[in-house]
Amino acid sequence: MARKHIESENWTTFLWDIENFCHFWNKYFGHISSPAFEVNLIEEISWNIRLFHSNRFKNTIICELGASRVRGSQYTVVEYDSAILAEDGSVLQMYERIIFNVDAEADTSEFNVREADLSRDTLRLRCRVRRTDGKAMTPATYFARTALSVKKRNFLWEIERFSSFEPDQKVTHAIRSNVEENEMTLKIKVNTEGKIMIFIDSYEPKIEFLKFQSFIIDTNRSKVDCEKYENISGHFRLHEICVLPFTQKCLMQNQHLYLKNDVLSVYCECSWCDMSSLTGTVERIDFGISPPWIRDEIGVKSYSPPTEVKQCDEMIDLKEDLKCLYDEGILSDVKLRTTTQTFHAHKAILSARSPVFRRMFSIDMKEKIQESVDILGFEDDTLRRLLQYLYINTLEDLQWENALNLYAAADKYGIVCLKSKCSSFLKSNLCPNNVCDVLVLADMHGDDDLKGVVQNYILKHEEGVYSSDEWKVFAKNNTLAVEIMLLKWSKQ
Repeated sequence: MARKHIESENWTTFLWDIENFCHFWNKYFGHISSPAFEVNLIEEISWNIRLFHSNRFKNTIICELGASRVRGSQYTVVEYDSAILAEDGSVLQMYERIIFNVDAEADTSEFNVREADLSRDTLRLRCRVRRTDGKAMTPATYFARTALSVKKRNFLWEIERFSSFEPDQKVTHAIRSNVEENEMTLKIKVNTEGKIMIFIDSYEPKIEFLKFQSFIIDTNRSKVDCEKYENISGHFRLHEICVLPFTQKCLMQNQHLYLKNDVLSVYCECSWCDMSSLTGTVERIDFGISPPWIRDEIGVKSYSPPTEVKQCDEMIDLKEDLKCLYDEGILSDVKLRTTTQTFHAHKAILSARSPVFRRMFSIDMKEKIQESVDILGFEDDTLRRLLQYLYINTLEDLQWENALNLYAAADKYGIVCLKSKCSSFLKSNLCPNNVCDVLVLADMHGDDDLKGVVQNYILKHEEGVYSSDEWKVFAKNNTLAVEIMLLKWSKQ
């Protein structure tokens, strides 16, 4: 798409991404609020965007723009518009420009949200405001992200001695948020008609919405799609959430297809949300630009190099098989343990992908003897992403904090390609508010290439960097700031 610059219009642009947006529809009352945008460029006014359900139309949201004075501003009137954007930044729907009075009630616009508008279940909103008095104002773009609190658990449920399963006999599976707490308990049984049913026996009251998808794993390790279930809190307890498409009699008559060693294997994908808990932050501010496409800003959330996409297309079967091997823990022979979670993996794959793991499992280290490895200093999400890359060579929904942590993990375990991809992601998404983090990271890991790119960025954008709060704190406590000053002096 062509990039059409409009800096002359002096817009202040608010970009807001809402992740896991499909769960918003399951909250019948209430709203979602963006983080506050405090814009000094418009007479110190604080702006806020809120989303509501429409009472009139299904799948329609009401977008409300509100403002309040921060320090007694005298300016009151601005022009604004709002829009829903595609992932590439193109406008899907737009609410045309209107005049907005800061002292009046918040103004609203309505959008009909289609599933096609939600790439990776993320709604992308844009609001733009500008002065109406003709006074010059430096264009700026604010980028905020809010993630609805969604928990996901995928697991393989194996029902042994299935042919001897009696009517109303039950097998229980507990879904845990951590090793101590159960979020919910599922049970599977065969009723008197021979139907195989999965239902919820107990759950935490805080769960407000549940999505459940099940698959039968046949003897060839392929997935047979079963029923999908979605419902809101209070409507699923003690009710079946899934009835498998095969009766017990049918499965027993086709044991060679579905019951390996008389075991029924059901793979379950379960997700639920607690809408009272949201995470939201203003992630970056770019001055001097106000582009309509905003691909660079939104691109912080995902990273997929063209070469990787091509490889994915060519090797889709292999990747699916390896993903299944990891997801289901088939023949796993080593455990990777963080402080809160244990991951099952395969020594052969870890050794093929990481020279550090290869040394661990090739010589008489404690990890070889104990059949486990303690992964210290990294969170569960970092290890999960690391394993995903080792098994299927893919980075999904990479974000700024993920990239920083994954870079450090890749360096520790000698995964050169992953480290390079994280480095490329960080280089592509530098801004005045995050350069300090990358500079420290590059110096800590002895990455002269990444460090040089960051230093050049700082020198090129010194006005924006030196005026940021992050740099002021950084300069007081870190000698790397002195290196930048010496570098600047040497180039003069």
